[in-house]
Amino acid sequence: MSINWEDKQASLLDSLLKGNSDDAVALARATLEDGASPAEFFERCITPVLVEVGNRFETLEIFLPEMMIAAEIVQAINDEVINPALKHDSTATRSEPQGKVLLATVQGDLHDIGKSMVGLLLKVNGFEVIDLGIDVAPATIVEEAEKQAVDVIGMSALLTTCLPFMKDTVDYLVETGMRDKYNVIIGGAAPTADFAEKIGADAFGNSAAEAVSICRKLTKAAV
Repeated sequence: MSINWEDKQASLLDSLLKGNSDDAVALARATLEDGASPAEFFERCITPVLVEVGNRFETLEIFLPEMMIAAEIVQAINDEVINPALKHDSTATRSEPQGKVLLATVQGDLHDIGKSMVGLLLKVNGFEVIDLGIDVAPATIVEEAEKQAVDVIGMSALLTTCLPFMKDTVDYLVETGMRDKYNVIIGGAAPTADFAEKIGADAFGNSAAEAVSICRKLTKAAV
């Protein structure tokens, strides 16, 4: 059965903007029943819709409460549809682990939607994800990376005022002699590739899909 992704996107966008979690979850479940894989649904429906939600936020067509509701609904889709489907989806189950990634929105920043997109896409591509949430201090990031024995530390920031905390995290790794133990990737609206290089991060991801590609390369995981 051919899936009309434009229609799916329009329906999901409508559900997110109206705050209708039940319809969004039902749409995701029906799409997977029609033959889409969890990864395909995420990449061809959730990702472009969340980009559109972000664009509307930037142009002040919607505001922070709508953004937060959209993120909550996407998380519900993840919890109720995508994660359960992953357990039975052969395209996302691999014999070799793809790596373990720790994600955090840095200290002072309360924005979660971009990081959530990255986390979801990593999961559907076979990575184990440890998500520390928002407003996470550098020391906590490093402590949890050590505790969880992760391969990659991923940090996100939407606010430029929070960029110093990304640098502080890398500096903390250096000061504690642990820099070589972890690959560090940064992303979000605030940082740039130049900033990543300046603070000594291993990479900068400009999108969720790019973050997955980078994590694969950094962990030398099979594509």
